[in-house]
Amino acid sequence: MTKIRAMSQTLASDNATHPLVESMRHAAALNPLFYLPIREPGQDCWIDATDLFPSDRERLYALVMAYGKSTWGTTNPHAAGSAFIIAYLSRLIGPVIAQYVIARRVPQVSLNNIAFHQVGDMVDATALNSPSFAALLNDPAAGHPDAELVSDNAALHSKLKEWLFDSNLKEVIDALHQQVRASIKVSWNDVADSCALGFSRLYDVVKEPDRVVRDAGSFFGDASSPVYRQVAIEVFFHQGKQGFFSRRVGCCLEWRESKKYCSNCILLSREEQDEKFRKRLEARR
Repeated sequence: MTKIRAMSQTLASDNATHPLVESMRHAAALNPLFYLPIREPGQDCWIDATDLFPSDRERLYALVMAYGKSTWGTTNPHAAGSAFIIAYLSRLIGPVIAQYVIARRVPQVSLNNIAFHQVGDMVDATALNSPSFAALLNDPAAGHPDAELVSDNAALHSKLKEWLFDSNLKEVIDALHQQVRASIKVSWNDVADSCALGFSRLYDVVKEPDRVVRDAGSFFGDASSPVYRQVAIEVFFHQGKQGFFSRRVGCCLEWRESKKYCSNCILLSREEQDEKFRKRLEARR
C-alpha cells in the first residue's frame, strides 16, 4: 500500500492545482484510501480498463487467478473472481464515496476513464485517465472545463450510479461472470459491502458523522440502485466508542478458502457479529 500511495503522489504532480485532485488530497488527509490518482501520459506499464474488460480474456483470466492465489490461496476460479473484484473495489470505491459525501463531487469513473498499472500478473495501482467530475451548480469549481454540472443532490447521486455502477462495475461483473463464472449476486454484494466500508471509514474521520449516516441511508435506500438492501448499516456503540458498521446479506466466499469470517459475514449470527464489532472498537485507541 505504501508503494501505491507513493505512486499516487507522483501521478498527480502535473495536476496539482486541479480542483478534483485538490479535493481528493483533502480526503486523503483523512484517510489515504480516499485518494485516486490521475494517470500521466507517457508512463509505462499502464493499460486502459477497456482493453481488459471484456476484450482481453486471456489477460483477465491470468489476473483473476493471480489475485485468487495471492490473497486467498485459491485456484478456484469462482472464488478467485470474488477476490479480484474485492481488490478492484478497494481502490475505486473509497475515493468515490469520499468525494460524494465530503465534496459533493463524483469523479468520472466510467470504465473508459480507468487505467491499471500492471506488474507481472498483478495490478498495483488504479488511476483515472482524466480528472473529469460531476459537481453541483454552486460548487467553487463549477466553471472548470472538467466539471459536468448537475442540478441537485439527487442528480449527483444519479450521476454516481451511472458512472460507477452502470458504466463500470456492471461491465466488470459481467466480464468476470463470463470468464471465470464469478457469481453476479456475490459480486454485487461485494460492491455494496465496499460502499458500506467507504461510509464506515468516513464516519470515523469526519467532523459531521451524522451527515455520513444520512447519506448512507439515502444511498442504500434507493430502490433503483443495484446495492439496494444489499447491506444493513448502523451506528454501533461500545464502551463509550462508536462505529458505523454494516451487516452483509450475501457472502464474499473467503470463508470457503481461508476458513475465516468477516466481522459482518452473513454466516455469523447477529450475536457473533456484535462481538466482532465490539472487539474492533476495543482495539481503537
